[in-house]
Amino acid sequence: MGDPMKALEVGELRKRYGNFEALRGVNLEIEEGEIFALLGPNGAGKTTLIRIIAEGLKYDSGEIRVFGDPLTKKTSRLIGYVPQESIAYDLLTVEENLRFYADIYDAPRDRIKELMEFFSLPRRKRAKELSGGYKHRLNLAIALLYEPKILILDEPTVGLDVPSRREVWELIEHFRSDGKTVLLATHYMEEAEALADRVAIINEGKIIALGTPAELKGLIGNESIIQVEGILKGIERLKGRFKIIDKEGRVRIHVKNAREALPTVVHALVEAGSEIKAITVEEPTLEDVFMKLTGRGLE
Repeated sequence: MGDPMKALEVGELRKRYGNFEALRGVNLEIEEGEIFALLGPNGAGKTTLIRIIAEGLKYDSGEIRVFGDPLTKKTSRLIGYVPQESIAYDLLTVEENLRFYADIYDAPRDRIKELMEFFSLPRRKRAKELSGGYKHRLNLAIALLYEPKILILDEPTVGLDVPSRREVWELIEHFRSDGKTVLLATHYMEEAEALADRVAIINEGKIIALGTPAELKGLIGNESIIQVEGILKGIERLKGRFKIIDKEGRVRIHVKNAREALPTVVHALVEAGSEIKAITVEEPTLEDVFMKLTGRGLE
């Protein structure tokens, strides 16, 4: 068998806004049928890259190819796009929204009923009356009206509760099993880890690491992570000795030898007046990889 078809190729893509360089020579190759995650903090360049591919946002230099052909109005028909914000019209019903977009996309009308049934959408309910989870379902249904081969999702679970987020994850996995290629932009490391075949970590407009989740976590080497939860004080005493992701009520501390480092960590925090609720020793996550590469957390 030959190599898998490249669904999407991005070469040396650059984009400036005035003096700010949002993309600084981005290179990506996404294979047909894979879920590919673009992982990075807000402002890293994820949305700019996606808007160039999916919305035709102008860029300064570089190239984009879709299934081997240059990105044009014609080849962009192979791409379905779900932006962060709802694209449904609040005062229209679910069915009216789908009919409206079917007319714009020149999509077959029988797709409307098919998608309403697949997503269990209430056809007569106005978009403004839908819950956050159902608004995401309607967005997805709109993007799938003309049966694209590539589905691009920009932060698809932002603002959703845990059950709704898991629901969206299941839908994304269904798209892959249906043969679609999925490009997922997210700043949730657990989302990238749970769903993606491969992950590109983007920071300040550049891809700084790319591989499977396991390959990326291998960049940590033999480090372990001590995670401490509670009312924590004295973290600054540890920052000179260890790499630390510090979030309110939780710290993740990179250590070479957890058994040796644990007493030092506990002593420093307790001596500073911390109230420790839980301590665990864990394997690294993709956020820990990002921390190692950039010196800061994802959020």
